[in-house]
Amino acid sequence: MKNISIKCLCSSEAGLVELEDGYVCSSKDCFHSSKENRFRKIDGIPVLISEIVCDTVCDPGRINSYVKRPLKKYSWLKKIIVGQSKTTKGNCREFFTRIKEMSQNPKVLVVGSGETGSGTDLLWKDPSIEIHGVDIYASNTVDIVCDAHYLPLTDNQYDGVWIQAVLEHVVEPNKVVNEITRVLKSDGIVYSETPFMQQVHEGAYDFTRYTVLGHRFLFRDFSLIRMGGNKGPEVVLAWAIRYFVWSVTRSRKLGRIAGLFSGVLLRPFGGLVSTGSMYDASSGVYFMGYKNSKNKLSHKELISLYKGQF
Repeated sequence: MKNISIKCLCSSEAGLVELEDGYVCSSKDCFHSSKENRFRKIDGIPVLISEIVCDTVCDPGRINSYVKRPLKKYSWLKKIIVGQSKTTKGNCREFFTRIKEMSQNPKVLVVGSGETGSGTDLLWKDPSIEIHGVDIYASNTVDIVCDAHYLPLTDNQYDGVWIQAVLEHVVEPNKVVNEITRVLKSDGIVYSETPFMQQVHEGAYDFTRYTVLGHRFLFRDFSLIRMGGNKGPEVVLAWAIRYFVWSVTRSRKLGRIAGLFSGVLLRPFGGLVSTGSMYDASSGVYFMGYKNSKNKLSHKELISLYKGQF
């Protein structure tokens, strides 16, 4: 495993001792201090999830396989047909630039790294950036399997945290953001993306949607660098058509085809949508900011940030 500073999930936050087939807590009072109750590994990747000391939807006993990321053989074709978010790519470049200004060899935590998100190529390609990835399943871009509500990581160790298309899938987003704040250095940067006007896409594991302002307030302990909508009403409409066809025909395949064609047909309208509409009718939202616990955002300050069409 990479040089990641980890800790147990128990209240004592004790260190973990590595065994050949897992990890045990160094605190004798912890349930996980015995070999029988150790945290196990999957192909060398620690599974640091506890149903005993945490309230979690994850079942560590059922996480029993290593999932290879899908081949990117036709990724170029997908980019042409579906397209990539220019907003995400631009924000990734800025995130990249800012963390490089903070350190020559910055450490970045990617929450939900099982699949690399759209527009994040810079993060994974630069050898000077030390990437640590966490997710609820093991893959070749995951260093620790864990629940984002309970990060088994010590405080103040990351220059940046990237969390893309994850917060909608956690039960308590505020708790996850508190964990992100804890593991970031005092001047660390967070970048977050989450859906606004999207239908459910992970069944029972899909909980939350945010407006631009709602998402901003989630990160109220951070100073704003930039925020806004990501992908406009034309993408929202394509999603709606996909789910409408799926609902009427009961065929997920037909829904995907309808969504794909409508997405291609509607894409040219993306250049016509107003800037204000990205606050009111975007597919997703984003936030980038510095950790700053001294300047907590007030409700009145939040309202003043609105730049929509109303």
